[in-house]
Amino acid sequence: MLSAALFGVSPVFCKLLIGDMSPALLAGLLYLGSGLGLQVLLLVRGKSSLAELSLLSPGHRLKLLGAVIAGGIVAPLCLAFGIKYGTASEVSLLLNLETVATTLIAWLVFREYIGPYVWCGKLLILVGAGLVVLRTQGGFSFSLSGILVVVACVFWGIDNNLTRDVDEISSTVLASVKGLAAGLFSVVMALLFTAGTATPGQIAGALAVGAMSYGLSLVLFVEALRQIGAARTATFFAVGPFFGTLLSVALLGERPPAAYWIATLLMLAGILLLYVEMHGHRHTHDELAHAHPHRQDDHHDHDHPEGEQAEPHDHFHVHRPVTHSHVHWPDQHHRHEH
Repeated sequence: MLSAALFGVSPVFCKLLIGDMSPALLAGLLYLGSGLGLQVLLLVRGKSSLAELSLLSPGHRLKLLGAVIAGGIVAPLCLAFGIKYGTASEVSLLLNLETVATTLIAWLVFREYIGPYVWCGKLLILVGAGLVVLRTQGGFSFSLSGILVVVACVFWGIDNNLTRDVDEISSTVLASVKGLAAGLFSVVMALLFTAGTATPGQIAGALAVGAMSYGLSLVLFVEALRQIGAARTATFFAVGPFFGTLLSVALLGERPPAAYWIATLLMLAGILLLYVEMHGHRHTHDELAHAHPHRQDDHHDHDHPEGEQAEPHDHFHVHRPVTHSHVHWPDQHHRHEH
């Protein structure tokens, strides 16, 4: 929820900052600010990104590269153009479509279990998004800025599902690498191939928004992906755009039409459906070896070297095969077939 709030208000602050700045430069600065801010945090903690990256398997390196391209370069570029030519309230509401894209990809490609309440919730979000994108004045037409945000959400959906499986490195390192790689690439491309001017204040502001709304938000989001799965994380994340919509009214003085508020109610109803979902059945865990922060529970009953009993702790450990039944979500230990 905190990740959602941090990201949800970003279109409003970006709308205040963009001015005559190239949207491509804004997109690059947001991710560069994310990467730089998290690198400072890693240095304070005494951690090395390169050391953790060396642990990645070849398959996970490819997934990380795909996440950088889809979620760090293409998606923010589309979003920045949407912010440039649309209203902050429109962009904020349409960011809810990221949850729909994430869920569909998690179901179609990764076979993540999606319950009926989640499907109903996504349908309500889709109907609400349609009210925002479709314009009826003077005949039916589509908002160009809205379409750009929809495309951004699709690529972030791809990014979320690729990121979910890269669990060999910490979420802070993962988010930092994504931010630095995508940000540097986008800034260089923007300086070489786009026009526009930016003041030092605009640049500093974009880096600051990136550090909080993309950096810190992404770390929290990745942790949630690993704990409760892509579909459910994305649904909780859908509350974020409502913070942005309300802030656009309070800070920018925007007055969205009545259709926007109907869409807001539909989307909120879709999110609330998640809270009544319960999923539990008898399932089998195959042997699994990995490292991540954890506490002692039914899935972590392994022995510890002396000095590693503190809760929570983080070390390489092996899960023994086990069959049992309990209520669960598709976290990194429950990605079984149904």
